[in-house]
Amino acid sequence: MEYQLWALLLLIFDRGGLRAPRPATRACVLDAGAHDGTTAVMLVNALRRADVQVHALEPLARNVEVARRHARGVFNLHVYQLGLGDVDGATGHYPAEYDDQKSSIHLQIARFRGKDNEGNATYPITAIDSFFNYQRGCTLVLAHLDLEGNEAAALRGANRTLARDRPVLTVETFPRSMAAWHREVMALLEAHDYRVFTVDEKVGWPTDGRNHVAIPREDRRLRYILDSFFSFSLRRRAP
Repeated sequence: MEYQLWALLLLIFDRGGLRAPRPATRACVLDAGAHDGTTAVMLVNALRRADVQVHALEPLARNVEVARRHARGVFNLHVYQLGLGDVDGATGHYPAEYDDQKSSIHLQIARFRGKDNEGNATYPITAIDSFFNYQRGCTLVLAHLDLEGNEAAALRGANRTLARDRPVLTVETFPRSMAAWHREVMALLEAHDYRVFTVDEKVGWPTDGRNHVAIPREDRRLRYILDSFFSFSLRRRAP
């Protein structure tokens, strides 16, 4: 659990920092790389008073099975076996033995581990633009992308949605150990005119992994919320 990241997101929710949905739509959140669904359930509960719909996407069948159990009886939560990419209708592969393992946050498909992306088990891949074209009644207000190196592909498949809805984004990168991928993600966010704030909190292995929260540059309210959060955090660390 990345406590600083979720503290910041909860502050954004509490201060009304998420955009209002477009007319005749409802606010929707995307939790991509949802693992066992625990985070998605937390998001539904945190946003209950706002009546936000959460879409949880996870490629691994065993994780999806557990996530769907967690989602039973949870209003406004939908779980899909899907990966994200820049082309809708593609197919991802992973070793079939992963379906025999216990669901956990550590059971995941990483771009930087080649064997994770080979095998007889498959999952469908969609693009964010295609997914939210199908979900026509949604305005995307937050996308949490925990895709183990596939964040850039997901952003490349989200051009229309990001231009239309201007959601808050979270992405995970590895600035030193996977510097080229990190620069690609940052360049895509810059191209969409997003300002990026880095949460100085380790996110597993490799140890340089960090979460980033990206907000539309034109959103003054969000800029004030994040500037205040990070100024306070820096003051607390001062000797």
